[in-house]
Amino acid sequence: MEIINSTLERCEPEEIFSTPFGTVHQSDKENCIYLNFSGRKAKYKLACLQRLKRVVDQIDLVRMTDVDHPGIEIIFLCGAEECFVLDIQEILNLKDLLNGTFAMFELNSIVTDRLSRIVL
Repeated sequence: MEIINSTLERCEPEEIFSTPFGTVHQSDKENCIYLNFSGRKAKYKLACLQRLKRVVDQIDLVRMTDVDHPGIEIIFLCGAEECFVLDIQEILNLKDLLNGTFAMFELNSIVTDRLSRIVL
């Protein structure tokens, strides 16, 4: 029980995933996710981070390379404080960061599920 209590009492956000372009931390105390990307730090609830991932995944990168496209995308989520103005390389970097983050969430869920089956 001591290990569980010390884990729950931790105040500092825990790193979930990082790339050379950003990091994602989870704060159990604040029940939020911190996204550090492009020199800025944004605070999201999990549902909002999932919406951000959906929006980023839906960006048409091929269209962004067209001559008539300005070459940037403005990403603003309703209910979020941050907005991102990203070029194609930054979008690819953000996609990589978000994909890795959600892969870690899924992996953690699988490991937790397997461990709970062993304990029961």
